[in-house]
Amino acid sequence: MLLIASLILSMNSATADGGRALYGIARDGMTVKQLYHLNKFHVPARAMTVDMMVNVALILFVANNLAILYMSNIGYVFSHVLALSAFLLLRKDRPGWPRPIKVGPVWVALAGVFFALNLMFVIFGVTQQELAALLGGYKFGGYPFYLGVGVLVLSVLLYFYRRAVQDRKPITFRDKDVPTMPNAEQMALLKAEDATS
Repeated sequence: MLLIASLILSMNSATADGGRALYGIARDGMTVKQLYHLNKFHVPARAMTVDMMVNVALILFVANNLAILYMSNIGYVFSHVLALSAFLLLRKDRPGWPRPIKVGPVWVALAGVFFALNLMFVIFGVTQQELAALLGGYKFGGYPFYLGVGVLVLSVLLYFYRRAVQDRKPITFRDKDVPTMPNAEQMALLKAEDATS
């Protein structure tokens, strides 16, 4: 009973976390508007339901639990690759932008090193089928791999749908005329954030 209760608790917390993330992504205009909704208890129930359905589909269609762990860890490291590359691109596009946390050029160089290392880890993890086979007879690639890539492609298509159909804006891959400094409203928010921290 304790094992079942712990599994329910961990699934509830993971679904709540994923639901809040989907809600925030919808709020920021990066996925369909329908997920930007709170129920009467101020819970993102729609987003949590989508997260739960994806989790249940993974359990039903990927029989090997090790495959799910293997793919989720590769996805986790890949998210670090994306975050580090975003940090580097923002420092390049907006070098003088005021920041609540100031880091020196050494940290920018370290971010570049960690970006390269994490990218190498992702490539190694995706290409090492023998390693995956040693971890319990699971051969990497094939159906689970394509299912994971399909979920990622679906999320990109939902972004395009939100941008082109729901918001009626052109699909762009890079912002044009990026300001080098924030406007007065953004600057006031940054100063208020600095004052509270």
